[in-house]
Amino acid sequence: MGGLYRVRPLISRPGYIFSEGIMALLAVLARDRRHELRVGESLVPLHSLAFGRSWGGLNRVIRERPVTGAVIDLVAMPGFLSIEGALAGLRSQYPHLGLVLILEMRGDPFTLFRLGKAGIRGLEVLPIQEMGHGLTRAVARAGEDGATSLVMRGLSPLLPRREGKIAFLAMDSVHRRWSAEEVADEVGLTRPYLSECFKRVGLPSLGHFLLWVRLFHASHWLEEPGRTGESVGRQLEYSSGAAFRRALKLYTGATPTAIREGGGLGFVFNRFLTFTGLGSSRRDCA
Repeated sequence: MGGLYRVRPLISRPGYIFSEGIMALLAVLARDRRHELRVGESLVPLHSLAFGRSWGGLNRVIRERPVTGAVIDLVAMPGFLSIEGALAGLRSQYPHLGLVLILEMRGDPFTLFRLGKAGIRGLEVLPIQEMGHGLTRAVARAGEDGATSLVMRGLSPLLPRREGKIAFLAMDSVHRRWSAEEVADEVGLTRPYLSECFKRVGLPSLGHFLLWVRLFHASHWLEEPGRTGESVGRQLEYSSGAAFRRALKLYTGATPTAIREGGGLGFVFNRFLTFTGLGSSRRDCA
């Protein structure tokens, strides 16, 4: 498995936008170390990166790690693969995964035509010359169908700005498995004080909210054909599939199969609204 850049977030970052994301884990396939560093320079410290180093490795990272998007350097894809076929297959297995393709347009003028003809939904194509801020914007656009964006569209109108920012931070940093103390430390507050702040605005305590965060992501992944209850449990580093199923049952009253059949993230988000009482000012997660 490839390397991982780890960075600390800035909750007070100017221009904080709920739909933008500041620290999600992204899978990356790049042609060589030099290109990996270039991608890293563009995305860190806004994101953490896990490198697949091969097409098969990239697929393993997507399946086994809590990634919310993938950045693929076109020239790193093996020559024996049909580019459009491989990307269409990836999209069919993981329909909510944000996909960004870095393309050297001068080297292959027909690639855009072939990708357009393949009709791959939600694929962001970025010329390699526009790396830097262009890549961060492409990643943000590609992540609009992710659990973080969907949940925050539902929650942000119901919460004060500070609590909304912290909820967003928790959603976007699920891969870090922060404890309540670590989240509180990250935003410069104590855990008891922050938990009381959460409860005053209708949220559960910070520790319980972090458990719901994992279930929001899990339920969104369970919607995808390329995942199973066992694989989602591994993504979130539960000790076993049984432990993952127990957590789902305890908080939602449902099994992975029932959640998948009941609507995935929408099902769990509605259970959350009912649990907290925020459902009285309901805002659907959609």
